[in-house]
Amino acid sequence: MMSGLWREGMRTAPLIVVVTLLGALAASPSRAQDAPQPESPLRSLMRGAGLATDVDPPPDFVVQSRPAQQPASIPVFATPAEPPGTIKTAKELDAMDSDLAAVGKRHDALRAAFPPSAKAVAEAAAAKKAKSEKKAAAGDATPKF
Repeated sequence: MMSGLWREGMRTAPLIVVVTLLGALAASPSRAQDAPQPESPLRSLMRGAGLATDVDPPPDFVVQSRPAQQPASIPVFATPAEPPGTIKTAKELDAMDSDLAAVGKRHDALRAAFPPSAKAVAEAAAAKKAKSEKKAAAGDATPKF
């Protein structure tokens, strides 16, 4: 039984190879897109089966917006340029850190003075306290082995 399947596969293998090669030749991008090309038999077959379509030329605004020549390729593994500026000293970093801390404290004071925020903080603290009390009560009820 296995040899019958193998023989059947050997009969269809050349057909698969031929179809694959024809498909690769029909889809090769080496053709110039501006010059009209004669239609290949495979393309006409595929269009007849509804598997291929004709591509319309791009609209004028697309053609006009494209550059006259191909842009240069961008190297993939190029090292980025160093950012402009100088390296901060320890004093400058400490000054920036203290400025950020001062702004943070000022914003915390504003946030604490805002009534909905104060209410939300109080509710969160009450919920946390209730949860810890509930957990403590549940912990006493579980038997210890």
